[in-house]
Amino acid sequence: MAALIIRLHFHDYFVQGCDASILLSDPATTERTALSNTGVGGYEVIDAAKSAVENICPGIVSCADILAVAARDASVAL
Repeated sequence: MAALIIRLHFHDYFVQGCDASILLSDPATTERTALSNTGVGGYEVIDAAKSAVENICPGIVSCADILAVAARDASVAL
C-alpha cells in the first residue's frame, strides 16, 4: 500500500502542482480516469484519512496536506 500512496502523491504533482485534484471523482473534471493515471490507487486510504480528520477538525486540513503527509509516512514505512 505504501507504494500506491507514494505514486498517488507523485501523480497529483504531475498536472499543475500539488492540489489534490487527482482525488476529485467528478467524471467531467477528474484526473482519476486520465490515461496517464492508469494504475494509480490508494484513494480509499486518503478518503478514510480525510473523513477521520474532518471528524476532529472540520474544514481545517486540506486533501493536499493529507496526501502529502500520507506519502511521507508511507515512505518512512518502507
